[in-house]
Amino acid sequence: IMQDIVPIKVYEYMAMGKPVLTTELPGIKTEFGNDNGILYVKKPEDVIVKAFDIDVKEIGKKSLNFVGNNDWNIITNRFENLFINEGLV
Repeated sequence: IMQDIVPIKVYEYMAMGKPVLTTELPGIKTEFGNDNGILYVKKPEDVIVKAFDIDVKEIGKKSLNFVGNNDWNIITNRFENLFINEGLV
């Protein structure tokens, strides 16, 4: 179950324009994809390598841009439309 969870803190970090280093879990990978301000690592040692090999401002802009298209109003509308389209409302 933990592999499919997407913590809200990832969105919060991105909303601050921060790059996010995270393990490549299926839920996070599905939610954010590639090149959206998320940097994936497979093992702890990779964090050091990635942290020193990035342009923080550029990746931070990608983070902010991604979450700007996913604010609560947009997410709520998608969720409501899903219920409507599935005939649950």
